Amino acid sequence: MANQQAAALKAMDLCRTLSSAELDAIAAIVATRDVAAGKDLFREGDPGDGLFLVIAGEIDVTKRAPGGEHLLARLGPGGVLGEMSLVTADARSATGRALVDSRVLHLPAAGFRALLAAESVAAHKVVAAVAEVLARRLASMNGLVLELTAKAGIPAADVPSLGQTQKMIALHRKMQIWSF
Repeated sequence: MANQQAAALKAMDLCRTLSSAELDAIAAIVATRDVAAGKDLFREGDPGDGLFLVIAGEIDVTKRAPGGEHLLARLGPGGVLGEMSLVTADARSATGRALVDSRVLHLPAAGFRALLAAESVAAHKVVAAVAEVLARRLASMNGLVLELTAKAGIPAADVPSLGQTQKMIALHRKMQIWSF
């Protein structure tokens, strides 16, 4: 099974910089999960227990809001979700639900943190890749904030300046759009 998992990891952009030995180290702690269409992979508010990589199928990421759930993202093969649980011990900020029968790899936070504590090069490379994912999502969210500000008719002069960084950080936390 570890060989199949290593092969699946190798196909993931998140693992593109890992050597064969490093892929094996990560494959040793991941588990394959099958998720039936319509079933939750995790729910908003659940403890964050690890990162998921989509091998097959599609996972919808939704967030509760007044008026119901809102679709934040639809992730197919190669998609990464739950990455925040490798960085923090916070609860899940969104729900991951299979749109169709799907297969994912689960990288458990506890096992991953053990690799980090052992100074695993593989774990450090994955951290760098997760940082890249988070940076891209933050850049997308910043663009979305500006787009929504423009749609709301807020003049550019009223958009928070660098002196109002804390307001922007608070807005990002409230929106919780891209990191799930």
